[in-house]
Amino acid sequence: MAERLQFVENLTQPVSHEIQTELSRAERTLREQLRPRLPQIKVDGNNVTLRNIVGSFRLPNDSIVEVEPKTTVGQDWSQAVVDLLEPSTRMTVTGSRRSEPSARRALSGALALEYARRLDIALQSDGPILAYEQVNVRDRKLDGKLNVTEWIRTALLNPARFPLTRDHLTSGNDFARGLSIVAGLLGRAAENGQLAARLRRLQTAIVPGQPTPSYVPPHVALRSLPPQWGKYQPAWDIASALLRNRSVIGDPGRAVGVEVAVEPWPLLETALNRALRALESTGQGWGYAPKQNYPLLSIGGQKKLGVEPDGLILRDSKVAASFECKYTVPGNLPNESHVHQTLATASAVGSPIAVLVYPGDQAAIYYDVSGFGGTPEHLITIGFSLFRYRRSDGDQERASMIADVLLKANKPGTRPQLALEC
Repeated sequence: MAERLQFVENLTQPVSHEIQTELSRAERTLREQLRPRLPQIKVDGNNVTLRNIVGSFRLPNDSIVEVEPKTTVGQDWSQAVVDLLEPSTRMTVTGSRRSEPSARRALSGALALEYARRLDIALQSDGPILAYEQVNVRDRKLDGKLNVTEWIRTALLNPARFPLTRDHLTSGNDFARGLSIVAGLLGRAAENGQLAARLRRLQTAIVPGQPTPSYVPPHVALRSLPPQWGKYQPAWDIASALLRNRSVIGDPGRAVGVEVAVEPWPLLETALNRALRALESTGQGWGYAPKQNYPLLSIGGQKKLGVEPDGLILRDSKVAASFECKYTVPGNLPNESHVHQTLATASAVGSPIAVLVYPGDQAAIYYDVSGFGGTPEHLITIGFSLFRYRRSDGDQERASMIADVLLKANKPGTRPQLALEC
């Protein structure tokens, strides 16, 4: 019997043998769509642990699994996930027969609301997406490019009927159809009638004068939106991610709802890099360095091993700090392997400060480092309040926090301090 199963990420709980089997079958789909670094379902006897996944997904028996983050704050964690979505964000989307509202089924509803907001803004700003398409017609009026070969073939029967090719300005292009299909798909995930009605309106408004589309070629999800339609890019970021999930689009008769799940650790990297860019924009001498690989080991001048920091910030054109993101809840001391990775990376890029970034709300802790000759000199651990993030002011808040934390690193009297030897 289909049911709704509720989990907290990384929290072990017992399940029946039947559910274990269903979870194992569902993991294959999750692995294909999310391509996670670590297995996301761990089975130990009758106990199951779900990790590195938040949101909801459907099991083969139509049961729905809901996973809440291990570091949630209040009930609005889903809005933070939606606000941190990037074009590269991988998500798994599954249709479901069970569409009744649920207080914890938040990510699908938040995604529907955000998509409606983005699509509405684009429509009001630029109107529908219109493109020229070539159409083949037969007409008595010579208006278009004449297909001479075809006309000669039929001229004896009806010389006044011309086979023509015309450029026709229409909203029935693949991008508009894709946006319309996703509006209808997310309308099924809407948690209230007002949002569902808004998405149904958008579903038809994006393709005026066209029948409501039910199909779009799968390759459209892989195409970049042309720059002249840039106002639609935020909506297309969501739409393309959903369109890549063929099981949802190709199974409209089965699904009356939609379940959405994401791998959360990349969101922490996204929040960090947005904050570093915001810090650069303050004009106070900070500079953002794009991600790249730095050599760590080489033989005869040939690089054999390198490191790539999750973030790097400059101060007056010199490296000020390197950052590593770890989606975990730290103990009294940071994990030893995390420390080694963070310090080795900082040393490879010549950074005086190494920073470990966590998703929670931990206050900054400063460690004086021994054994690296002063590069790095300090290790700092900070919580980034990942699930408190909001698009409106989240980047500026975290940029200010990073600046304050780094400036205090050389002022021992203003910070808690521990010694760390490597």
